[in-house]
Amino acid sequence: MDHISEARHIVIVGAGFGGISAALTLAASPALRERGYDIILIDRHHHHLYTPSLYEIAAIPEEYFGNQSLTASILISLRDIVRTKHIRIVCDEIIGRDESARTVILRRGGALPYAYLVLAIGAETNYFNIPGLQAHSVPLKTCDDAIFLRGRIETIFKKKPSLAIVVGGGGASGVEVAAELVNFVCLIREKIMPDRGVCDVSFVIAEASPDILPGFNPWIVRRARRRLERLGVAVKTGTAITSRDPDGITFADGSRLPCDILIWTGGVKGPAVLAGLNLPLSPKGTVMMDATLRAKGGDGKIFAVGDSAWFLHPETKRPLPWNVPVAQSEGRHVGREILRAMRGASPRPFRPRRQYPFILAVGRKYALADLVYVRFGGFAGWCAKQLVQLRYFLFILPWPHAIRLWWQNLSVYRSND
Repeated sequence: MDHISEARHIVIVGAGFGGISAALTLAASPALRERGYDIILIDRHHHHLYTPSLYEIAAIPEEYFGNQSLTASILISLRDIVRTKHIRIVCDEIIGRDESARTVILRRGGALPYAYLVLAIGAETNYFNIPGLQAHSVPLKTCDDAIFLRGRIETIFKKKPSLAIVVGGGGASGVEVAAELVNFVCLIREKIMPDRGVCDVSFVIAEASPDILPGFNPWIVRRARRRLERLGVAVKTGTAITSRDPDGITFADGSRLPCDILIWTGGVKGPAVLAGLNLPLSPKGTVMMDATLRAKGGDGKIFAVGDSAWFLHPETKRPLPWNVPVAQSEGRHVGREILRAMRGASPRPFRPRRQYPFILAVGRKYALADLVYVRFGGFAGWCAKQLVQLRYFLFILPWPHAIRLWWQNLSVYRSND
């Protein structure tokens, strides 16, 4: 890191929703440069992944849009985000930390000193050591995952008269991708291969909990179930997957389900690198946080946000969910806390909402919106989801670029509806 001076660095590791929110909150303060601090944003990629649209990418036929068009709609250049802002980008990844020297160790760049460190590395797929699961399933965590999934579905469906798709995990990601894929595969049959007859595809969501969408408001769960039934998606709950082989899935109750493609959205865990940073970790391998989002056992200079953080809600005593609204609110709080620490002010606790607003897409132009004070569904919910996306783009990008990207995405994602 010879090209980086020995100025006081605020190092943010990870350019997800939490990391971007922290960086932009800090960059908006003129006091940062006045006090001699700079922001260094580290990520393995040169882009920010808009994860709420991953299910859309997986459900657009290759004949409609190529890979380049799809990646352009979901991967946002970090340089476009930080342009005109006091943020420096380093394309690298963290592999360790020297506690005594207060440095992070980067794979290519070596040791990088920090005055404050924000861990926003995200999470990785958890296969729970289920035999055959990792080898015979497709995760949905990255843009490459989504493009691989759509290609695999098309390849198999063009060779076989029927197709059995199982989504492992009935959380928000599982419900969204299952609902969207129904239209996708039937679109392939009806418009791309009309000579192949009816759309003979079975969809199943397999969830170990008693019902889908555990932790969601009962109104959302009921409406989502009804919507899935109308789309023809079967739901199997109350029993966990115990093994997976090339032909099917075995469950804890002894039942077996034939399966051509298993999409695994059933769990995540902290990235393996966190275990080497000498910080207290939760049972899921994420960093244990105190009331101010500082890492427990640290020196008060290390924070974590989003999927990398384990924070118990002060009222419910339950860990906060790993979703976009939570990551953004944590990132903003950490940015403000660092600015307060620079001024010598006392730390302030993070006060999460008891409930965060959420919009769940359930196929085509249909979504369920739980905005805490009001709930609605259908086309109005879908419109609300598009406005949320536009609002986020306007937060991270100059407004002409934000509107152009939003309209481009709207055109792409409507193509399979």
